[in-house]
Amino acid sequence: MNARPKNNTSNRFEIIRRGWQMFQQGQVPTGIREPILRSWERSRKAGVNPALPGGLLVWDRHQLALAQAANQELIDAARGPLRDLEQALIGTGLVLALLDANSRALLVRGDSQGLAAAEQILLVPGSDWSESEVGTNAMGTALVEGTLVSVIKAEHYLESLHPWSCVAAPIRHPRTGSVVGLLDLSGTGPAIGQQAEMVLRSSLAAIESQLAAADLQLRNKLLEAYSDELIRPRTAPLAAVDRYGDIVKATDAALAALPAPELKAAMKKVAATGTDCQIRVTVEDKPATLILRPVRWEDRVIGALAELSRPLSRPRSGPQSVSPAGEELVGRNPAWLATVQRALQAARTDFTILITGETGTGKEVLAKAIHRASPRSKGPWIAVNCGALSPTLAASQLFGYVGGAFTGANPKGSPGLVEAASGGTLFLDEVGELPPEVQVALLRFLEERQVYRIGSHRPIPVDVRIIAATNQDLAEMVRQGRFRQDLYYRLNVVHLHIPPLRERREDILPLVEYAYRRLGVVPPDLGFSSCQQLTSYSWPGNVRELMNLVEQAVALNEDPANLLPLPSLGSPQVQVGEYGEEERIRKALADCRGNVAAAARQLGISRTTLYRKLEQYGIRLKRQIDEDPL
Repeated sequence: MNARPKNNTSNRFEIIRRGWQMFQQGQVPTGIREPILRSWERSRKAGVNPALPGGLLVWDRHQLALAQAANQELIDAARGPLRDLEQALIGTGLVLALLDANSRALLVRGDSQGLAAAEQILLVPGSDWSESEVGTNAMGTALVEGTLVSVIKAEHYLESLHPWSCVAAPIRHPRTGSVVGLLDLSGTGPAIGQQAEMVLRSSLAAIESQLAAADLQLRNKLLEAYSDELIRPRTAPLAAVDRYGDIVKATDAALAALPAPELKAAMKKVAATGTDCQIRVTVEDKPATLILRPVRWEDRVIGALAELSRPLSRPRSGPQSVSPAGEELVGRNPAWLATVQRALQAARTDFTILITGETGTGKEVLAKAIHRASPRSKGPWIAVNCGALSPTLAASQLFGYVGGAFTGANPKGSPGLVEAASGGTLFLDEVGELPPEVQVALLRFLEERQVYRIGSHRPIPVDVRIIAATNQDLAEMVRQGRFRQDLYYRLNVVHLHIPPLRERREDILPLVEYAYRRLGVVPPDLGFSSCQQLTSYSWPGNVRELMNLVEQAVALNEDPANLLPLPSLGSPQVQVGEYGEEERIRKALADCRGNVAAAARQLGISRTTLYRKLEQYGIRLKRQIDEDPL
């Protein structure tokens, strides 16, 4: 029973051997796989000599050390999976190679028998296995094809490699999708089959998972540097740029103004030199200077902070100030200051925090400020919108799952967001939207500080700080049976309530001023009438609405007060929509006994706007008072 497959295999090898000979003689080969034939054609076109002894040694020891340092992130991610795979290779004669994104070997591992054979074909650290140099081979061809490739015996373009069989696949960056390296298994024994491909895919998945975790950590560190810079007074557009020159986060002004090609070119210089880079660019047909300052972590450049030096509007005289705690933490309202002070005190502890407040009041910003001020500031920050979680997958998204836990699940399983936040802070926004079964799982985690992945009974300890937020009345939801009482008490250890903006009227103008600086624009001089309109407006969308209004004002080069929606204007005592605009104006004038200034304040508009509306609706005043009585 065993002899027949062996004969079939031998016949297959012979067909491949004859096909290789036909191709080298300029004939059309038969029985050759299409990917291999394509590679042979490319190899011939590149002028590869089929008589070469093997790989090309391109790096000496010093150059190899530099290349390994440049690929340290890849090597770190591969260290664990390679160690496990190396143990499995003992006695097999197979060798394992980790290569960079140009098919050059960084590491070669295996038992003594395999390594000795590999040295004969120069499959050693520092050797080049690109298809254009050594012809068809799994490493170089996998890079060209962009997928897993196996090359069996005489399918190799070089005759010296015909005793070998190999399988290789690209390692891709989990966020960018770009190839960052290659993983290869090679040997001179029987042809590498499906089992070896499965082992390689498994190791590949483990490496890419480690790369994803490392990338998330570096991304969080870069965002911390961006946040720390953003809270300082500034007039220039600011962006956080990762190692690849892609913007991770930026002010709106920076997103609109920063030129992408120049940004990538400058980031390459920063990554190569580790120093600041300044280049001249043109923005809106005007010259500007693009400045990149490297951000380092653990002696590595993980990105840069980019800014344009040219101010976007006329400087404003007078002092400017920003709260040191964070962007929407600007303010001097006593209730707001008490909330901020309580938050910073709670930041020094690990107690669970519940933040309540209307939509748009800045609950996530306050939570981020707590994270940055806490001992966990160097750990990850993970924000989850509970209302956006899939109802059927919410538990697996938060707590992870094991392979085969449900249809469509990753066969390798997956950690959840709670595990991803280990060592840092997990922010659960809209926590009142959690399904009942997930509420039970969250309560269990808060009590035990252990995660049970879906489909597993094995506890996984997780060290994470929970901050929850909601715009709902959780106490009322508890009374109605829509939210677990025990979970409510677990979350509500420290309660922080953010007052709505209409109750913080003394903070409106400082927030408007900050909103301009946040966009990289020097705040304009707002007249008395504009300031009056802004502070009289009810701000149903709170701080978020204010920030959006200033963005519109910058985009349209308009006074923000002129963009306020009149139908929504008025003091809290005026019911929006109870009357039409004309009726509201008539009522305000009647309430104020013809006092135009007082009526304008009640309506939340300027006197100039009110006079225009009076003319529009043909309203004549029986008694006109333009100023308040003394």
